[in-house]
Amino acid sequence: MPPPLLLRRERHTVAGIQSRGDAAVVRRGSERSFSALFSANQGFRRSWTASALSMLGTRTLGVTYPLLAFAVTKSPAWTGWVVFASTVPGLLCYLPAGTLIDRLGPGRVMACSEAARGLLMGALTAALICDVPEIRGLLLAIAFVEGGLAVLSSVAETALIPAATRRDDIPTALAAHETTAHAVVLAGRPVGGILFGLGAYMSFFANAVVFMCSAALLWRLNPGQPARTPHREPVLHQIREGIQEVWRNPFLLSATILTAVINLIVQSLIVVFISYQTSSGLGAAAVGGILAASGVGGAAGAFISPKRKKISRKIDGWARRWNWTDRLAELVGLTHRGRSTLLVHAWVCSGAIAVIFMTGFAPSAFALALLMIGVAGGLSNVTIRTLLSRVPADKVARVVSVSRLGSYSTVALGPVLASLLYESAGPRATLGTVTVSMVVVALVMTLVPTFRKSLSPRWPSGRLWKARLASR
Repeated sequence: MPPPLLLRRERHTVAGIQSRGDAAVVRRGSERSFSALFSANQGFRRSWTASALSMLGTRTLGVTYPLLAFAVTKSPAWTGWVVFASTVPGLLCYLPAGTLIDRLGPGRVMACSEAARGLLMGALTAALICDVPEIRGLLLAIAFVEGGLAVLSSVAETALIPAATRRDDIPTALAAHETTAHAVVLAGRPVGGILFGLGAYMSFFANAVVFMCSAALLWRLNPGQPARTPHREPVLHQIREGIQEVWRNPFLLSATILTAVINLIVQSLIVVFISYQTSSGLGAAAVGGILAASGVGGAAGAFISPKRKKISRKIDGWARRWNWTDRLAELVGLTHRGRSTLLVHAWVCSGAIAVIFMTGFAPSAFALALLMIGVAGGLSNVTIRTLLSRVPADKVARVVSVSRLGSYSTVALGPVLASLLYESAGPRATLGTVTVSMVVVALVMTLVPTFRKSLSPRWPSGRLWKARLASR
């Protein structure tokens, strides 16, 4: 029987994941820069390029699907159905996608998924060129199937990037990938609009080429990867195992819950912004530019994430000048034993939304708020993905799929709730509700010992932290 100390440590370890929150990073100074990693590691270079191409295609399709649907049908209802068909597979496919990837390996699954997406885009291109009648049903079916394949690629790339790098380089690799994801959001939408303007078939032909290039890179990277799970367990058993992995790990469970709530609130905020500003006469270009601030912030947050410990030490030195700043910084997760990127994310969202409420819906306040939320979100995403990279290779996709499903299922719910509240209570009441909800969530995560300890494992439990702060 292992000694008691080891038993206590194992309670906070699930499938090789240590519940250390922000402490789940490599030794200081051991990781290489992105440029050095990119030039020296061919496997990472190919997997990163393939992932970037895949994300670019996904973002352009997010624009071209509704454009094509409206151009063909002239019906907003049909446009909505096509968008729904492309997004609903996320709720249906995340859990089985994780099991499939763990069985076959992320490289093989993503290569096949990208190739299939390329074939679908080629088929849609041919249908547009040949002017196939009743293309509405074909478009709906292709959007649905391609949406499911996109989920496979999304989960697979999360497991593939860490697998292509040595352990010490994982934080840098994940930060680079997260930065790329936000940059692609900014570039993909206008690129999709420009290509569609050149001709509907041109945009889908370009996507076919992009997906095929991604598949070719991945196939060359790992042409014959063997199955990852030698004993074929039932699919439902493997899905249940992935759910249990997340449930047993305090940090992953708390991070998933917090991220889901933040996504719901931020999506509600976007609905309030679009509804209020468009009714006030703000142009579509201005609305798009303000919404792009979140992508800029996310890219910036992911880019600086490898330096977050250095930034925290600087904040620590500044906060120690006065007792009240020292206490406040520690309480909200900025310094000392209370350090927690996820907790900082919650308080940044609270402050950003409160600024909008106090400034009376000023467009500049919305832009600043989305920028701040994006920076904090980019940092949080890298922290969560760094911890997920510690999962054993044969289970990582299952855990990622459960975490993704929990975190992003509220993205579809937020706009619906916000629109209903907006119509019944008005913009100010809706924004007030969103603000209060976010502050309450931040307070719960800060003051409830279970959540606080899971997000900051070095934080003292129970009454101890209150007495410690009072004595400072």
